[in-house]
Amino acid sequence: MERRLKQLLEVLLILCFSGILALVLLLVVLRYGFNTTLIGGNEFVVILFVYASALGAAVVLGKNEHISITWFVNRLPLEYRKYADIINFALVGFINGVMLVYSIGWIATTGDYVSAALGIPQYFAQMAVPLGCGVALLYSLNQILLTLFSDKTYDPSL
Repeated sequence: MERRLKQLLEVLLILCFSGILALVLLLVVLRYGFNTTLIGGNEFVVILFVYASALGAAVVLGKNEHISITWFVNRLPLEYRKYADIINFALVGFINGVMLVYSIGWIATTGDYVSAALGIPQYFAQMAVPLGCGVALLYSLNQILLTLFSDKTYDPSL
């Protein structure tokens, strides 16, 4: 299940980045080659970037490749490193859970506003935040459970 979720998110990231690349190239060619543009093209690039950022953050958390400063933790005995990693994932999960809850209220308040160029409700773009935070929260909980109940010898680099 976890592997399929990672694959799905990675495919979505590839589509987001491919869309950003294609759209930016098209916008540049249209602007400098034909002195025209696509209405809403820049806004759509921003929306794709927001989704790529939110989903990308969740994916790297699931792969245990998120940003961390491990200088102190790496000097702890292996048993204590395990607990430090649990605390780390608990804090990351807590922050994402809070952001998830607050983002839903934010979308309920501002999501009905229509975007300037595309003319779509803002919640289409804003949904990236609770989506990314929700997946990151699930990955945090999963990492905590794997760390606690794994039968293998604990290796924080995995």
